[in-house]
Amino acid sequence: MLYNEKSVLDNLKLLRNERKYTQGEVSNFLGMARGSYAKIENGINKMNLENALKLANLYNVTVDELLCLSNNNNELDTVLKEGITYNGKMLTDTDIIALKAFLQGLTSNK
Repeated sequence: MLYNEKSVLDNLKLLRNERKYTQGEVSNFLGMARGSYAKIENGINKMNLENALKLANLYNVTVDELLCLSNNNNELDTVLKEGITYNGKMLTDTDIIALKAFLQGLTSNK
């Protein structure tokens, strides 16, 4: 599944509202001004990886779920959940996100 900004923005609002958090509460958790977080939810400012990880933790979801990248029918996701190594080293969650983004970019025009 390709990254879709509108889906992510809708998901950020949905997760926050489902848990009955205000933008102020979420922004305090992230250590930023409420207005800055509101701009993230509205697509004006981009969310960085650190905040994505914090939000995934706050909402008890994976970063893939937060960013609407999960696809239960995706063979790659199944393989990656079992753990993957490259040059004898285990890939981190950040490495896997980057790998998936790279592979999605390769296949998006095909």
